[in-house]
Amino acid sequence: VAVAGAKGDLDARADERLPGELGEVGKALNNLSYQLSRNMYLLIIERNRLKQMLNGLSEGIVAVNAKGRVTHRNPSLERMFAGLAQEHPPRDERLKLIPDRDIWADFDRVVSEGKVITRNLEMPERVLRVVISPLVDEIGTTAGAVGLFSDITQLERLERTRRDYVANVSHEMRTPLTAMRALIEPLKEGMVVSEEARMRYYDIILREIMRLSRLINDLMELSRLQSGTLAIRTERMKLGALVDDVCERYRSIAEDHGIDFREEADFSKVPAVVANADRVEQLLVILLDNAIKYTPEGGSVSLDATWDDARVTLIVRDTGIGISQEDLPYVFDRFYKADKAHSGMGSGLGLSIARTIALSHNGKIHVKSKPGQGSAFSLELPAPPV
Repeated sequence: VAVAGAKGDLDARADERLPGELGEVGKALNNLSYQLSRNMYLLIIERNRLKQMLNGLSEGIVAVNAKGRVTHRNPSLERMFAGLAQEHPPRDERLKLIPDRDIWADFDRVVSEGKVITRNLEMPERVLRVVISPLVDEIGTTAGAVGLFSDITQLERLERTRRDYVANVSHEMRTPLTAMRALIEPLKEGMVVSEEARMRYYDIILREIMRLSRLINDLMELSRLQSGTLAIRTERMKLGALVDDVCERYRSIAEDHGIDFREEADFSKVPAVVANADRVEQLLVILLDNAIKYTPEGGSVSLDATWDDARVTLIVRDTGIGISQEDLPYVFDRFYKADKAHSGMGSGLGLSIARTIALSHNGKIHVKSKPGQGSAFSLELPAPPV
């Protein structure tokens, strides 16, 4: 029984009924086999539980022994580096798993020095945070290392967006403030003598203050919309009267700019939508403002509508300067301007506000455009449930 147990057969049992010391030895061996079986069973359960936990993590895990050989990896790690295998078979087998020599050099350093190494790994479409820690045994010797790979792509993108947002706000605010300072200083020093020149300075200062005020109002409006603290109540409504009022207002503005403005659809026949009247008017104002602003004299702007059982689509078309293909994916981003110098009078927030309002209505807004041929912005609003 002792020999069988040494070979791994823990089911072997001695005869405890034997007289004297043989019976005592048999009882002790049977008890030892039972305890070993029980402990091995518990260890297997714990190992399987730990394996399932590691395999269920969204972070990638890879462990190496004291010689640097991979002892464990989870599926998340394999997915992170899937498709990045090198064209030629590498000499180091570990490169088949993670095709980056610097990462494995860090693992070797952690094993030899026993110190934690943290770094970012830049990949074609993602950024990984890598933390490699030593594995220490019961006598304090480094027995290997384990690496934790976390996908921080979204965090990096958010941080970049935050930096860009702060930079854009600073830039947009600096422009009118710089202009006002340049005008107020000569007025204060008494360098502007004639009343006509002073009035001209005052007009420019007032215009810059209004520009700054519009920027701040747009920022606050966008912040309230995106934070979700501004409740938007929607109801079943017809678009006819609202669209007629907006078109009447912009018809005269278009005439002042030498632009032909027309309604392509009979909005009295357009089906009802589920929307907020004030917000729909704000959307139309943003789209029509942009259409007239970027359409040269002699061009045209139109408002059309199409519909089906699920939605009503309002379409604002113009024959303006259009938008290049490289700019189209970004026109709804905050502060984005096709004019890279940001010299235009707009804040670059209008279309971002429009998209946020459309999404709050469970609707969509998208654009089609070609440079020199104009643009068409489509606003989809949901129809009432049947």
